[in-house]
Amino acid sequence: MRKGLIRYSAIALLIAVIMVCGCTSGEAKDNRADTGSASEESLIVYCGAGLRVPMETAAEVFEEKDGIKIKYSYGGAAQLLSQMELLGEGDLYMPGAKAYLDSAAEKGFISDTRDVVYHVIAIAVEKGNPKNITCLKDLTRDGVRVGIGEPDGPAVGKAAKKIFEKNEMWESVQDNIVVQSGTVNELLVFLKMDQADAVVIWEDLLNPEDMEIVNIPVKEGFVKVVPIATLEFSEHPENAVKFMEFVSSDEGKEIFTNAGFDTYPCEKYAGVQ
Repeated sequence: MRKGLIRYSAIALLIAVIMVCGCTSGEAKDNRADTGSASEESLIVYCGAGLRVPMETAAEVFEEKDGIKIKYSYGGAAQLLSQMELLGEGDLYMPGAKAYLDSAAEKGFISDTRDVVYHVIAIAVEKGNPKNITCLKDLTRDGVRVGIGEPDGPAVGKAAKKIFEKNEMWESVQDNIVVQSGTVNELLVFLKMDQADAVVIWEDLLNPEDMEIVNIPVKEGFVKVVPIATLEFSEHPENAVKFMEFVSSDEGKEIFTNAGFDTYPCEKYAGVQ
């Protein structure tokens, strides 16, 4: 009887496995079919990590209006440029700084551009500012742990290095730099986890609930226009232009304003390019 029970259990298990495999196979086919149909009406956008919040909202509004899906590839601007060059595909590029778009244009990747917002560098510190950091020079004080983006990597890292060099502090801040991250969002994590006392970020990323911002005067700091561009190898050029025009429209810019950005053009940063 025990052998019969074991034999019966084995047969039942085999039947169950066959049924599960059959169902799984069917679901996979359905998913592949859905992905194929969606890809015909979707755009690939290479986007700086620091722009994620407003760009996600922009994608939702745009898809609702035009029925075109947006698929983002987020990362540091240099990383995205390398990815774009390697794959030779995609529809739009929106890095955190215009210099990277200029590099893409030199490689023949850019079709058309629109200026959208300003990226402004600031210092973020822990809530309550326990180290009493009030200006850029305070980041060179003994005992202050500083986090920046990789100087040769993301736009925020290059911007931080330019600020320190412009104010003749690059050498003096070196001993205090404890973190160099690949994306700006990682810097916020280091600050929150008490791995740094101050991080140099884009000011629009400030979360007032658990951090404070120390503004850097325009003459000492870094302010750049952030553009969005369509790509030459886009397989959906008309839709790519539609999304570019939406992001740079008054409606699109309002999304950025709600996320804490200053939109282009702005009297406050007149003359900034």
